[in-house]
Amino acid sequence: MLMNRTLWINLSLSVVAPALFFLTCELILMAAGLRPLALTEDPYVGYSSSQPLFVERSGSDGKPLMITNPVKLSHFNSQQFPKIKAPGTYRIFSVGGSTAYGHPWRDPVSFSGWLRLLLPKANTDKKWEVINAGGISYASYREAMLVSELIQYQPDLFLVYSGHNEFLEERTYRKTAGIPVFIRNLSSILDHTRTFSALRLLARKFQPTPEAETPEKANAQSHFHKMTLTEEVDDVLAKTIGPTSYTRNDTLRDNVLEHYRISLTRIAELAHSVGAEVIFMTTPGNEKDCSPFKSEPTPGLNAETSAHVAALLHQGLAPTENPSDAFVFLDSAARLDNRNAAIQFSAGKSAYASGYFPMAKQYFQKALDEDICPLRALISMRSIVLETANKTHSQVIDVTALLEEKTQTANGNNILGEPDFVDHVHLTIEDYRFIALAILKKMDALGVVNKRSDYNDTVVQNLTDSVMGTLGSRELGEGLHNLAKVINWAGKHEEAARISERALALDSTGLEAIWSSLFVGAALERRGKEQDAILHYRRAAKLDWNNALAHHYLAGALMRAGANEEAAVEFRKVLELDPSDAEAAKDLETLTVNFGRSNQSIGTLEAAALQNPGRADFRYLWGEALLRSGNIANAAKRFQEALDRNPREAHAFLGLGKIAKAKGNIPDAIELFAKALSIDPNLEAARVALSQALGSFSSKP
Repeated sequence: MLMNRTLWINLSLSVVAPALFFLTCELILMAAGLRPLALTEDPYVGYSSSQPLFVERSGSDGKPLMITNPVKLSHFNSQQFPKIKAPGTYRIFSVGGSTAYGHPWRDPVSFSGWLRLLLPKANTDKKWEVINAGGISYASYREAMLVSELIQYQPDLFLVYSGHNEFLEERTYRKTAGIPVFIRNLSSILDHTRTFSALRLLARKFQPTPEAETPEKANAQSHFHKMTLTEEVDDVLAKTIGPTSYTRNDTLRDNVLEHYRISLTRIAELAHSVGAEVIFMTTPGNEKDCSPFKSEPTPGLNAETSAHVAALLHQGLAPTENPSDAFVFLDSAARLDNRNAAIQFSAGKSAYASGYFPMAKQYFQKALDEDICPLRALISMRSIVLETANKTHSQVIDVTALLEEKTQTANGNNILGEPDFVDHVHLTIEDYRFIALAILKKMDALGVVNKRSDYNDTVVQNLTDSVMGTLGSRELGEGLHNLAKVINWAGKHEEAARISERALALDSTGLEAIWSSLFVGAALERRGKEQDAILHYRRAAKLDWNNALAHHYLAGALMRAGANEEAAVEFRKVLELDPSDAEAAKDLETLTVNFGRSNQSIGTLEAAALQNPGRADFRYLWGEALLRSGNIANAAKRFQEALDRNPREAHAFLGLGKIAKAKGNIPDAIELFAKALSIDPNLEAARVALSQALGSFSSKP
């Protein structure tokens, strides 16, 4: 018995002693102010920013005031609040991406702006501060780092609307397949302790970084490569023309989703570390009225199946009076090529038109998830938000569910799209207010607000009328004009045109209306409505007489409509504004030749060539104008100058061939025409000229 007691005592001491030592270390490090790595570092990200979001200034009363750092105003709204929170004040920070910002408008009509006005109406017992820290293009990992700054300003609540920008910036993760899950989980747990954090920091301090070591290895502070972030968002789209740089990468996708989960968890832990509450919000996207930004076929699809899918698409997309007939084909195509986002979307549109709403919802969501350029939060990210809120004992508002209920009531189905969404993710001003009301309701349920008895729908409506009365149609329209530019740049021309139509209904006289006019005009031309398109192009040119692109669009439409005289005038205006526009120069030359008045274009083309001395195309266009006017000697000089600039300029060889033929030198003409054709086999004028020269040569005695 004594032996057993001794054994238990020894065992207890072997457990209790290390535990006491560990607890003592934690208390000492806590007193020293050391924070766990879980609160100070993202396991994936190294951050190069040295610029805080808020900087201190002296207010008019001499008290310190925090204002938005001027260098951050390209991505954030201008905000300010007292550095020291006054007694009785409830301080709220909103974080997230451009939807939290209030894009395409600004803070006053964001959900933060609405909440800032609604709270004093609901409760006058507290002083409410709502600071909008939503950043355009900000993803959750940037937001987590932002929260680590904001927790020093005595926050009471964080509102988190995050998810649409997770795939916007390039990042690389080291393969983790070979690392056991329990090791990764253990590392995450230990990062929450100060003792382990101190040991990690000490180890780094003495860890050498060889000169030959890559930056990625030097930043590998955990089992993932860290990406070093720039001062502001450095998104993939900004480096490309639309979404061309994106390719399917399922491994990256899984890592991004895990990083998203970790970032949301960090936000909750950071907030809770200073006693602040968190309300997470799910981030719905436009399902019905936003086609995928980029699609790729299902990996491994064989040639036979691909051909079958193409045939089904041809039948399903053919005009028909019965949408159900088309759906049969598109449904089959979508099942065969089930990871092709464009086909999934087409099947969804067909199902919707046929009234098969549950099936349409499935196809639209599948299209969203399979979008190679995922600029909308993936469907699974909704579950991540809900699970993270539950795991971290935070609050949550399922905005997606609320919008689905709203849509169900209005349309008889829960498929999200217009009119709630003005583009792929951004909501109307009315829906920003809708979110603010949902937040206020949640805060009231938590006992934070305790609404006044006289707070009712009439109060809300009067406030709404007051806010909307301060917004002019120009301001409302400009927001949509800017959206249309982004969507058109991303290659979604029809959707950009739809946004532009709504924008022009609000504002057709501001400078931003130029671009919407061009987008709508181009869409009308694609539908064969040239005359209607010309009206929009005329508006664009009138709004800014020095906009070369507007004149070019107008000139081209006039030429296609047969209004050649006016088209020539517009092309001359284009070249006056942009002498480097070779396409305009060529079209002008074609028009003036057709008029039999080549001399009119010689001066314009000469000026363009002299202003762009390195451009071979302007030299040969100038030469063609001279040749048609009968000035053979100078035409030959221009063609030779074109070849001096570009020895493979097929049009210049064609021009010299025409001169040789005119002089009766058929063998040289044949050689020059053949040279032009060898450089550009699609140059039909060279093919015809060569055939005629050969015929002429062979017919000679």
